[in-house]
Amino acid sequence: MVIGAARGRRRNWRRTKSERRRQKAGKDPGHKTIVRNETPQDEQLDRLLLSALKYWEVERDLIEERLATMRSATAAS
Repeated sequence: MVIGAARGRRRNWRRTKSERRRQKAGKDPGHKTIVRNETPQDEQLDRLLLSALKYWEVERDLIEERLATMRSATAAS
């Protein structure tokens, strides 16, 4: 067995102090930034969401019109 290969395997489960420090220094717990790369699937989901919102907006408008019609019909009676 080659000594270098054994050292490489052992290194995978044990990090050095400098690696731990570097990892801690890279973390910024106070500020998180979400980087979003738009994929075609994301764009499709956005379009689907907008379509659903428009649909429910139209449905709400129709319901409000029906309620107003019913209120005016009962008020006139």
